[in-house]
Amino acid sequence: MQPNRGDIREELVDRMAAVLGNIDHLKEQRAKIDKQLQEESERLSALRIVYDAEAKRFGEPSGPLFPKKGGPSRFAGMKVGQALKIIRQENPKITKEQAHKLLVKEGFDFGTKRSKSSVHFAWIGLERAKSGQQK
Repeated sequence: MQPNRGDIREELVDRMAAVLGNIDHLKEQRAKIDKQLQEESERLSALRIVYDAEAKRFGEPSGPLFPKKGGPSRFAGMKVGQALKIIRQENPKITKEQAHKLLVKEGFDFGTKRSKSSVHFAWIGLERAKSGQQK
């Protein structure tokens, strides 16, 4: 029998193995980056708590940390639910629509084109958590 000269399966297997190796490497990098992002978000949250405590201690209103126009939002690095929780603590009577407008006005990075949906689902999550605590 003659070897099939048009058979490139062996080469394809080698290429697929190389691509799979690259994918594994990228997944490892992503896991490291996700861990770093989580750690930095936790640090930022802790710093925000201390900042707010200091502002209250000196009798100053707790406002945006970066009041300059074009600066980062006071909700920078937060998830939508975390930002909504702060907004609702500051103003318990705020509506979902008002909260959405406030986040947009402050330049919140929703990370998606569907900001209203993001706010809606985070709002529902907060409501469920609230009702679970009351039981």
